[in-house]
Amino acid sequence: MEKKHTKIIKKRRFRPFKQFRYLPGSVPLQKNKADLTQYNQHRFKCFYASPKVDCCPAKLNPYNIYNTKKLRDQLAKTQIIDKENKELLQKINLINRHGGRVDTFNKDAYKRLEFWRGHEYHMHKIVEHNKEIYERLVSAVSRYPTAALLAEWHRMLHNIIHSCQFPFVILDKEDKDKTLAAQPSISEGLPLSPQPMARPRCFMDFKVDKGEYLGRIIIELYFEFVPVTVQNFLEICKGASNLTYKNCLVHSIIRGKYLETGDITLGTGRGGVSVYGDSFQEENHVLKHTKAGVLSMKRMQYKTENNSQFCISLNALEELDHKNVVFGKIVKGSATIFKIEGYGRKIGKPFASIRISNCGAL
Repeated sequence: MEKKHTKIIKKRRFRPFKQFRYLPGSVPLQKNKADLTQYNQHRFKCFYASPKVDCCPAKLNPYNIYNTKKLRDQLAKTQIIDKENKELLQKINLINRHGGRVDTFNKDAYKRLEFWRGHEYHMHKIVEHNKEIYERLVSAVSRYPTAALLAEWHRMLHNIIHSCQFPFVILDKEDKDKTLAAQPSISEGLPLSPQPMARPRCFMDFKVDKGEYLGRIIIELYFEFVPVTVQNFLEICKGASNLTYKNCLVHSIIRGKYLETGDITLGTGRGGVSVYGDSFQEENHVLKHTKAGVLSMKRMQYKTENNSQFCISLNALEELDHKNVVFGKIVKGSATIFKIEGYGRKIGKPFASIRISNCGAL
């Protein structure tokens, strides 16, 4: 009897890992066991996974789908481009190795004397041509000179303004001084003096340390209502008794409220002095903080006394009406205080050091 040779196919059997994956002692034993169990479960799923989709592609003849002539043409063009790229790369490499220098040496010029003379003549022509181009560039004149361009701009601007149906508001810059002058007066409702006198005025210039000049403000002082306070402020502006606001630091700027300065001794908001001594008694609170640009004395802490420190309001501040003595207002240069406001925070020191660069009486 013939023995039938049967091929025994052994089925593959899943064998889990028994060795932990973490280094010995790096993690607790419980975490090692949990990690090994999870890893073996993942291997088990991968081991017995079976395909659900036919992954064999259909047999296709590419010659029935693509135009072979076009493919050959594209291949030829690609080879030409590849050859040009290689030549270009060789030239770039040569320039790179020579440090960017381009050699204009003509090898054929040294074979015979006639070749050298011809090469020299050719180079001479190139130099002449370059000089001609340079002279044309230098002598070139703009078609629109500055004066003519400026005149054209003014003419066009005039036509735009007069031809618009509505005002050309883009060019109209808001005048802060007129805006604040139209707002309620700080002495509104108070009786006027029977013999009105010209109120004294003074000026202050503001500048950022090692930076831009911010501008000048002109202050009108209400001498008829608070003469003692006005006299103190005016004398310090003039620089009397070796006291001056010049180079005084704006030590606090609170956006939307006020800025503080006038500490001529310390510059921190904790100092200050007056022409009458260390301090003097407050006068009255008849004038009000009705708008931006109002000047008032900063009250000393826990006292009803003033020295050289003062505030400039950046808005109407009714809460300061019975705390700070109002003594003046800005009549010109209001935009300067809003520039200074841009360097302030909601609380704390300003972003930059701003000083009163100059001051005096008008």
